[in-house]
Amino acid sequence: MRPLQEEVVAARTRGRRCILRLAVVLPIFVGMCGTAPGHADNDWKIEELLSRFAYFNQSGFGYQSQAGPGPKGSEDLHVWNPAFYLRARQNEKVEHTMVVPVDIITSASTDAIDVMTSASRTNETITFDITTRYEEPADDTMSFRYGFHLEEWYRSVFAGFGYARELAEDNATIAMNVNGYVDVFRPYGPFGGLQPPGDKRDTRGALNANLEVSQILSRTTLVKAGYGVTWQAGELITPWNSVPVGCNAEVTACLGRTQERFPNRRLRNAFSGLLAQHIPVTHSTLRLHYRFYFDDFDVRAHTMKVELYQYATPRAYIRASYRAHHQNSVYFWTRAIDLVDFDPTAPRTADSDLAEFWAHEVGGKLMIYVDPNASVHRVDVGFTRYWRTNDLIVDVVSLGYARLF
Repeated sequence: MRPLQEEVVAARTRGRRCILRLAVVLPIFVGMCGTAPGHADNDWKIEELLSRFAYFNQSGFGYQSQAGPGPKGSEDLHVWNPAFYLRARQNEKVEHTMVVPVDIITSASTDAIDVMTSASRTNETITFDITTRYEEPADDTMSFRYGFHLEEWYRSVFAGFGYARELAEDNATIAMNVNGYVDVFRPYGPFGGLQPPGDKRDTRGALNANLEVSQILSRTTLVKAGYGVTWQAGELITPWNSVPVGCNAEVTACLGRTQERFPNRRLRNAFSGLLAQHIPVTHSTLRLHYRFYFDDFDVRAHTMKVELYQYATPRAYIRASYRAHHQNSVYFWTRAIDLVDFDPTAPRTADSDLAEFWAHEVGGKLMIYVDPNASVHRVDVGFTRYWRTNDLIVDVVSLGYARLF
């Protein structure tokens, strides 16, 4: 192994150890805090603790992957995802929540770039996502969001501010927030080599703003509408993605590959709506969602989702859901590039996530409140299957436990 590769592998090993130590230490520390005796009204105290484990199994093929067996490469992906949620009250006006997901990822697509060492076969990530809420007076809530993300090839920091106002005797709410993100990453690959010469790093950033209005129409009916806009700038590619070059008409054999290339600006817009209807007679709640998305990459997407919550007993309910999504491709999507027309400066991608497709998702979850007279302890188990018309299937199994203090 060359010295540079040895250095990079050693750095990845140190990063993995750091992430795994954080993942082990955090729940132990939180658990110790959660068992502490009662506090005075103005002292810190934990109010809710949630832990969840999910397993993601993805299979399929996409032209952006060089993992083989042909130009349409494997998109096999396995993710083990323990996650932790903590809600703590500092005093009667200030509340903090912290979400910490940890991902352990095995990916055929990213592993394919390390033809010499397979150092990308397994990747660990951790995110700390913290929100502080301040309520003063009772109808106004300000929130401050901040955190960071660590990954072997990728670092990210983010921060945001939000404001919510209760109106019409708390029957209506208007909320808005603004968030900023900055990413720094190594543009690995996509052709063998662990990193580019000189340890070059790329950056990108994003600004996001959202506005949401909700209204209680009756004791059993709620409606909500929202709009979000996101502006991205910088290097927007996925570093290990590639585009087949010089292929036959069926794109079953190609002469080679080139790295994908994106415009360095993107403006994204999304409108959403929700109708929630409770049916007291059957102890059921029906939720209908719709979202329309468009951006300046010429993508137009429609998403519809229906959820049914049904109490089976006073201490258990079942949630069933179905989601349908359709989108067209970005204007520069292609299965392969003809060598005769190849322009190295033109945008290009073969990413299956940016192609035209229909997607469907069905899911279910069982929630059980363990305590007969209170919801201090609860457990849930869920399963979701996602599939789409361009050869991708994802199965997700989850198990969660929550405790209120």
